[in-house]
Amino acid sequence: MYSNSTIGHMGSMTRISVEPTSGTRPILSFLGPSGTYSHQAAYDRFAETVHYRTQDTISDAFHSVGPTTHLALLPQENSIFGTVTETYDLMRSSTLGESKWIRGAVTLSIQHSLVVRRGKTLPEIKKVLSHEQALGQCQKFIATHLPEAQLVSVASTAAAAEAVSKQPDATNSAAICSKICLQLFADLEILHEGIQNEHQNCTRFYIVANHPSSPLPNTPYEGRGECNALIRLEPQRPASSTAPQNSAATVTDLLAALRLPAVRIDRRPSSSSIQGEPFGSVYFVEVIDDNERADASQPSSQHPSGDPGRSSSWMDRVRGAITRVADCGGRADLLGTW
Repeated sequence: MYSNSTIGHMGSMTRISVEPTSGTRPILSFLGPSGTYSHQAAYDRFAETVHYRTQDTISDAFHSVGPTTHLALLPQENSIFGTVTETYDLMRSSTLGESKWIRGAVTLSIQHSLVVRRGKTLPEIKKVLSHEQALGQCQKFIATHLPEAQLVSVASTAAAAEAVSKQPDATNSAAICSKICLQLFADLEILHEGIQNEHQNCTRFYIVANHPSSPLPNTPYEGRGECNALIRLEPQRPASSTAPQNSAATVTDLLAALRLPAVRIDRRPSSSSIQGEPFGSVYFVEVIDDNERADASQPSSQHPSGDPGRSSSWMDRVRGAITRVADCGGRADLLGTW
């Protein structure tokens, strides 16, 4: 199961708004608690332009998106531990592509920080608190710099920071956590950054929205149109039980029908498998606009993607791809563009 401990730079030290009761800013759900790396990734992307709402599970974050909760951030893949199965299982839902859509992706480099009470020094640290995975991921630093410190496992990296900030007996303790915790809990400072063993640990997140095309908050216009799409493919079995099994379209048939460059393909068991016929498949295919990619190398004065017709042209290509998949006997659902 995905953990916020396995999966950055904060600017001002303004306290972050979490669990709003009113206001006009959009609401964004993420896997809590506050101060986790999901929170860090969300803040790096949206800063103060949204209200943040914690959820107990990835499923809760996904299902929260609707008329009142505008956005959610779902972990999609970690560079060390692989794809997040729970997210892909949720993406099989028929609501994705009908009432909620994938509208973007963000990547967070996991940077564990050693956080202490303000004014404390490394020789004063007697305990190190964190989630057990984070403690393991920082084992080399701890062995080198804090070999005598007691390691204390807690529920989350954020809980470790809160304990160091608030508990009276934690004055000589340190927390391993994300930088965002300094904006959530008082009187903390960072002694060391990037203390994890593995420095190529990144997590990619999908942005889920309750509208397929409305502008996302905190998105500067850079003259580029949409150039990515996520399509769900599902081979369809023959309607007749007497039809030969090899008459069904294969995934290679469906990919060929797309005629769009695929940058990643993921598979999960189909949730709509016919009884008695297990091991059906559903595929999630990210495709890109190769014309947009080629244009990216042109000077901005020659770049055509600022043309209002640019995004519509890409959407026409995506819709054409979906029609071709249906024509060859498969099913394709557009889950979102960005």
